[in-house]
This record gives sequence, C-alpha cells and structure tokens, in this order.
Amino acid sequence: MAFDRKFLLLSAGEVLVVAATDLLVALVLQAIVLAVFLEDRRGYGVFAVGIAIFAGIIAASGNVLLPLLGLAAALGCGYLALTLQDYRIARWAGGGA
Repeated sequence: MAFDRKFLLLSAGEVLVVAATDLLVALVLQAIVLAVFLEDRRGYGVFAVGIAIFAGIIAASGNVLLPLLGLAAALGCGYLALTLQDYRIARWAGGGA
C-alpha cells in the first residue's frame, strides 16, 4: 500500500502538535502545520485569526472549558445558519425541503 508523502508529513506535524504540552503552543503549531499543506489558502486568513482569538481567550481566562463551550456554541450557530440557508435555496428553487 502506497502512502501519499503529504499525508505522512502532515501526520508527523500533528504528532508535534500533540506532543506540545502547552495548549497555546499546540494551537499555533496547528495553524502552521495546516498552512504548509494547503493548496487553496482562500479561507486560511479567517482560520488563523480565529485560532489567534481562541488562543487569546484561553490565555486570558486560564480555563479551557468555557472557551470550548463558546466555540461549540459558535459552531452550532454557524451550522444552523448554513442549514437555514440551504433550506431557503431549496424552497426558492421549487424543490421540496
């Protein structure tokens, strides 16, 4: 079985992220590892800013649970917005929802 070289290098980078004992360092390493392997970087700026804000909130609060709950709430709201937008497009196109 042949493995893709990019996949193996990305996996090695993820090992570094997991090996980091500090959560802030892990978040920064995650952004760097992902940036190296992206071919289309259109949304990377938003991702990097989001990680920086999330890392700042974790550093300011000193607690991980509350920022993770906030992140989960934001992701849930984003999913809900995308689902409603898909529903509106389906209704506008005349298809059944």
